[in-house]
Order: sequence, then C-alpha cells, then structure tokens
Amino acid sequence: MIKIGYQGIEGSNAQQAAKDLVEKLNLKDVEYVPLVDSPHVINAMKRGQIDYGVCAVYNSAAGMVLETFFATNGVELLIRGETTMTIHHCLFKKNPDIPDEHIKYVASHVLALKQCENHLKYEYPQLRKIEVEDTGTAARDLAEGILSDDHAILCRKNGGEIFNLCLMDENIEDFKDNRTHFCLFQLKEAAEQ
Repeated sequence: MIKIGYQGIEGSNAQQAAKDLVEKLNLKDVEYVPLVDSPHVINAMKRGQIDYGVCAVYNSAAGMVLETFFATNGVELLIRGETTMTIHHCLFKKNPDIPDEHIKYVASHVLALKQCENHLKYEYPQLRKIEVEDTGTAARDLAEGILSDDHAILCRKNGGEIFNLCLMDENIEDFKDNRTHFCLFQLKEAAEQ
C-alpha cells in the first residue's frame, strides 16, 4: 500500500490535491494520511511513515507558501507529480439558529484569511481574524465546540459540509482565479532504495 500524507485533515484543499494527483498518476492501493501541516508531512516522510507527501507550494493571491518552503529547506526531495487547483473559500457558522450578528470571529489557515482579506474587510468588518493550522481543522473545531458559537470559519465547501456546518457565504476569495499549486514529494534517499 502506498501511503500519501497531506497538509490538513479531511475536507482540506491538500486532501483534494492528493486525490487529484493519485488519479492523474494512476496510482493504486493508496492510503491517505492527514498530517495537518507541511512540517508534519516532511517529518513523516523522514521517519518512513509515509511514502509521499502533498504540500501546497504557491498561491496566485498569497504567493509562496512559506510553511512548505521552510519545511522543505535543506531536505533532498524529488517532485513526483504536480497539480494546480482553483481554490474557493466559504464562510460557515455552527448552525442556522445562530444570528449572523452574533458572529465576532473568523478562524482559518493564514493563507485562506489572506485570500479572502478584502471580502472579509468590506462584507464582515466586525469579524476579528483568528489563525489556525488548517481550514479543515477550523471546521472540525467549530463543529466540536472547540471554537465557540461566536466564530465563523473559512474552508472548502465540502469541508464545512463534512462537519454539518451552516453555509453563510460562498466563494468569497478576493480573486476568482485564486489558484494553488501542489507538489507530490518523495525523499530522494527513499527513491534511490
């Protein structure tokens, strides 16, 4: 079985990128391993816990993904596949009974917040931004009550739906051609064995 680690948890953009790469490369017998962020993905490859890792490397609105840049710095990696995805962000609250005016915070990954910065500023100026490690994690944390009911979160549409959250606003990224480039990495030493 091929183990592929990815940034985020179920419902993250990197999970979708991993699935797209598996299909594109016609890989069979694959297990997807959620690893929250790039450092965890790279470290899991170093420890031999996964065979490949999927990480975001560049976003058209936010630029280089520094988390991946720093995690891969000094690590000898091969790129086994690449994909670019159009990224859409949706705003969710915990349930429909919560009035929109009750929402005071928006939690998400720093890049998602940056990609929706202008929309949030003009449409939801009352919301204070809270950075969390992953868009999927934000959705899960809101659903499980780790984030209080006065929080909204930004994530993929299916990410909010997985956790039965209530959609407030859809496709709120500032640039409609908001694209992220992902790479499927393999450690060079693992490839040489």
